Amino acid sequence: MVMCTVKKQCENQCIIKIEKVTGMDVTALLLAGGKSSRMGTNKAMLPMFQKASIENIATELNKIAGHVLLISNSPDEYSFLGLPMVPDQYHGMGPLGGLHAGLTASKTDTVFVSACDMPFIKAAVMEEMLGNLENYDALVPEIDGQLHPLFAIYRKTCLPILTSCLEARELKMVHFLEKLNAKIMKHTEFQLYTKNHKLFSYLFYNMNNPQEYEEAKKIESHFNPQI
Repeated sequence: MVMCTVKKQCENQCIIKIEKVTGMDVTALLLAGGKSSRMGTNKAMLPMFQKASIENIATELNKIAGHVLLISNSPDEYSFLGLPMVPDQYHGMGPLGGLHAGLTASKTDTVFVSACDMPFIKAAVMEEMLGNLENYDALVPEIDGQLHPLFAIYRKTCLPILTSCLEARELKMVHFLEKLNAKIMKHTEFQLYTKNHKLFSYLFYNMNNPQEYEEAKKIESHFNPQI
């Protein structure tokens, strides 16, 4: 068992751009399989910046990845995005099931996974993460002490461990991460954090209930997207 390691440190155009930054081709996985039970409505479709939140997220993912896959069991609901869709192979297994479906379907070794409840993500922070992956099997940001495994990078080398977790019904992300050779990238390691602490904190904001969505709308009113 290898524990997590903490260490300091459009289509064709997208591929060229990311290869210049990281020397790798990347697939983005947009997870849209949650039940949104705490929100009471589909949080992916909530309006942000005059569009459905998931549409804004897809736009940012397209900037850093040559391929974007939507991981969902509801193809009709998201057809307007025009993205190829991949259903879960392990149904009812939560985010690990979605990650497994995306990693299996990806034609690239490396994937950047994003949940659909992070309305302020920007391509710049993803590029910085990809530039720090090095030889690790995964990279997960830790922001103010909180891990973000659903805004992270994984390689296909994670698949055997991931499959083992699913078969054993060990569905907690933290248990999965503990078994990987994963880099934990703290917020203080980001150049973007050094440039603008306040704006950086918004990039990892997620909304899971009506109160958090209300707060997101307040942030939206003064959020400067130039980063």
